[in-house]
Amino acid sequence: MNNNLIVAAFALTFAASALAGCSKSSTVQSASNGKLTLVKPAAVTIYRGGMTKAAVKIQRADLLGDVSIAFTDLPKGVDVVDSGSKIVGDEGSYTLRAGDDAALVENYSATVTATTGTGGIAVSEPITISVKVKQ
Repeated sequence: MNNNLIVAAFALTFAASALAGCSKSSTVQSASNGKLTLVKPAAVTIYRGGMTKAAVKIQRADLLGDVSIAFTDLPKGVDVVDSGSKIVGDEGSYTLRAGDDAALVENYSATVTATTGTGGIAVSEPITISVKVKQ
């Protein structure tokens, strides 16, 4: 095997390993063997007095109905604007708002929890939030 092929194979293996580590998720299983997976949301940055969207993705197997989404342990002065917190399909987008006096934080770990309406199983993942001074 020539050296260029060995280097290319190593690079592809390394890239695949790095990408595999990028998308983390957690899965729970109900007593009736239904499964709910919550994919770790991407980090978000909010500027004081502003808003940003946070995408939440789930995967389900043998589970019907809505899945409720809750954000907890948010930085002081940050809240969720959206009144409806249910995912009907497999993803939803939620608006986070930082007040004018929101705490300035960098890489703050809050929690997103997905809970099924039937069976009441829940799964959580951290979401990283940074709040910065308005530009």
